[in-house]
Amino acid sequence: MRPYRVICHMETSLDGKINGNYLEIPNANYFAKQYEALHQTFNSKAWICGRVTFEKHITYGKQIDLSQYPDTFVPREDFVANTNAPAYAIAIDPSGKLGWEQGTIHEDYEERHGQHIITVLSENVSNQYLAHLRTIGVSYIFAGKSKRSDLKLALDKISQNYKINEFMLEGGGYINGSFLSAGLVDELSLILAPMVEGTSNSVALFEYGDNPFQPVVEFTLEKVEPLENGGLWLRYQLK
Repeated sequence: MRPYRVICHMETSLDGKINGNYLEIPNANYFAKQYEALHQTFNSKAWICGRVTFEKHITYGKQIDLSQYPDTFVPREDFVANTNAPAYAIAIDPSGKLGWEQGTIHEDYEERHGQHIITVLSENVSNQYLAHLRTIGVSYIFAGKSKRSDLKLALDKISQNYKINEFMLEGGGYINGSFLSAGLVDELSLILAPMVEGTSNSVALFEYGDNPFQPVVEFTLEKVEPLENGGLWLRYQLK
């Protein structure tokens, strides 16, 4: 039995998409606010997203100039910068590409401003990148040597080091699929927006790519709560 639970909390369209044009229409603003409000009801100390999501919404694609750091070997040991934060933002970024500038979420993200950043890396990241993270106070943990992170190892370490027993998994679709493939999703919290995206290049709630995926994962419906504007909040437990 794991000492922690993982709750996948997402908003989807009726056709199961988590991104696309439907998020740009006026009615979508209501569901975005509901998503954040319902996130807060869990009182979880940690939330998880992949590199693409953090790059789009937090670091905005910024590239860090690492030439200021000498290429001196940094031991591949976990760096725990803050164990007393009110909450933690966990980035799955095995290649070390995110352009962090500080150790906490910036003020642009008002609802999660000040939450401490933990990034999950592979051992192949550069010495300069590790030196940069240490300098600005971003915690990091190692979860394997390849681009495919050992997600259970990552959560085991974070749970132990930061005393976290509940994680909110909040996309994107490939990260969600990786966690589901690894048997690490215990509950679904889905905001269903009454819109159809329909475009072929939009991302679904769970995407698998080349992940080894068990054919069927069953969930049991625990709760349905109507929302305004025709939406639903659905809660499922792993069967």
